[in-house]
Amino acid sequence: MTHEDAERDAAAAAARASVAMGELDTVAGLRAAADLFARIWETPTVPPMPHDLLRSLVHAGGRVDAAFRDGHLVGAAVAVFSAPADAACYSLIAGVSPGAESRGIGLALKLAQRVWALRAGVSQMVWTFDPLLRRNAWFNIARLGAVGTEYLVDFFGEITDGINDPETDRLAVTWNLQPPLPASAARAGVPDSRGPAGHSEPPAILVPGPGDEPVAETVPGASTRLRCWIPGDIIAIRRTDPGLARRWRLAAREALGGAMAEGYQVTGMAAPGWYVLEKAQAKR
Repeated sequence: MTHEDAERDAAAAAARASVAMGELDTVAGLRAAADLFARIWETPTVPPMPHDLLRSLVHAGGRVDAAFRDGHLVGAAVAVFSAPADAACYSLIAGVSPGAESRGIGLALKLAQRVWALRAGVSQMVWTFDPLLRRNAWFNIARLGAVGTEYLVDFFGEITDGINDPETDRLAVTWNLQPPLPASAARAGVPDSRGPAGHSEPPAILVPGPGDEPVAETVPGASTRLRCWIPGDIIAIRRTDPGLARRWRLAAREALGGAMAEGYQVTGMAAPGWYVLEKAQAKR
């Protein structure tokens, strides 16, 4: 993967999303990004990433990529460098304006970040996301080809916003920036809802039961591959049934987090809502 290849991928993604990409570094531009993040995370009084912090991050060598449609800011993503020995960068926050999701803007932002990282000699990008957000899981794992490497319990502590539940578990992923993108990266939206077919599916460690309750499954014997189910819209569940949302959080922590603590990594997604895990040493 050359810089030129990455630039072509980024330009194609921006064209498909009908956005113009740019970099934000002025106070006015960074205020707009902070306001956008506040709308996305539903924190109107205290943005999750204030403009003054963004200004400092940019001054320190970080970057704020922006997507514009018809002159309006519709998406932004923030990244900084990791320690030099890691040859990696860290994506702090990325979001798309409410109402503009699933139109390819997130992919355009991520590919713009990849161009910036590759130009700087970085080969990997790392970030975290809520493992119960199925849309984000599809995007990160299936479309970008990132690998889930670590389950982090209550990573941020409680965040007062309209998205998170009181315990902020996160899945850490690593994105190798060098290989070509998966074929699914050329398509917008979320894959269809066909269930796993055939007789070779990996054993399931977490499934939906009656009333959409989480049900942990016991996996007989050792298996190099596993599946773990996540709900279709955990945010809606948090708003309508916080108790059920908490039960999913604890069940995923036990099943997914437990498997990852035993050496599994999240290497794929299977429709409609399955994480696919592999033993790290079993990967080819």
